[in-house]
Amino acid sequence: MDYNELLRNTYAQWRAAKELRRIHCERCNREDVAQQLAMCEIFKGTEGVEELAKVFTSPQGIEFCLATGFPNIATFRLFKSFNPERFGIYIDAGTITLHNPGTAVLIGRTSATIRCDSCSRHDIIAMHGGTATVLASKWAVVRVQTGAGSNIVRRTTDNAVIL
Repeated sequence: MDYNELLRNTYAQWRAAKELRRIHCERCNREDVAQQLAMCEIFKGTEGVEELAKVFTSPQGIEFCLATGFPNIATFRLFKSFNPERFGIYIDAGTITLHNPGTAVLIGRTSATIRCDSCSRHDIIAMHGGTATVLASKWAVVRVQTGAGSNIVRRTTDNAVIL
């Protein structure tokens, strides 16, 4: 499947997931969130690989994907051939070690040991079975988020904080 076809299919899936989430929010009396979802155009369906990675790894993109399970693991795997690791997105990457990533998204069969020791913020996200052990030290600040079926083990020393 070429990139444009994959993008069109992913965009159609996003629109469907967004509509289901909007309906769910309405049923839960979250009219404000439902209205925001209806108006949301963060994903236009015309993005290149780098632009799509930025949309996905944005705070809003990650929040939406974790809340809805979008995209599914099969769709993520179709993106693997486009080298998402260069954007901090690891899909079925096996066992890896990372040091001070700004953002790392671990998806599928990815198990990471992540060392964070720089005086900066690090965002670690695990989805669709991805796992990590985060070793934070010195003055590092690490924010972790997990989706269903994923796990992140947290270990801190010194003045590090894992949120």
